Amino acid sequence: MTDFIKNIYKISLLLTLTLCGTNEIKAQFTIASPYEGTWHYQDGNELFVVSLWKEDDGKFRGYYKKVEYNNGTIGATILNSRKVYDDGFVFPPTIYGRFHLGSGISGLLHDNTIENNPEDFKDGILRMKINSDSNCTNCPVKATWKIEEESGIRVNFIEGFSIPTDVILTKVSDEINLD
Repeated sequence: MTDFIKNIYKISLLLTLTLCGTNEIKAQFTIASPYEGTWHYQDGNELFVVSLWKEDDGKFRGYYKKVEYNNGTIGATILNSRKVYDDGFVFPPTIYGRFHLGSGISGLLHDNTIENNPEDFKDGILRMKINSDSNCTNCPVKATWKIEEESGIRVNFIEGFSIPTDVILTKVSDEINLD
């Protein structure tokens, strides 16, 4: 009986794809991860912004930036990991992670915004976990954001990062804006 139901499901899906077009079907069946979107952390007159999305392979990618923030208005960019060079080359995403059930996203962060760094970037270990109350429907989604130093011997080591390393981020949008 289960094979019969699977076949009916496959046939109905095929008919739907044929009649409606693949773009519309993809939008209907795509369920966004709660990690995807734009996250903020405010520290005085600075706003740290994290943009995350999930690739087709299931891995998370993203960029971060820090901007001036006064009276609810975003001002000049202080730093931005999405660097666009004079020749048009765009620095690849600086956040790489995988979702792990029970522990959230973990992976690497390339801090390419450290001043006087002899390398293009410095790696850190990323851990991000949503810690909001799932019973509260009107509460903002919040997540812990932790970046740690990689262990081992390194040449030209620069201590620390140019971004927050242990804060609570608040999700402000399901959309990604890389400007």
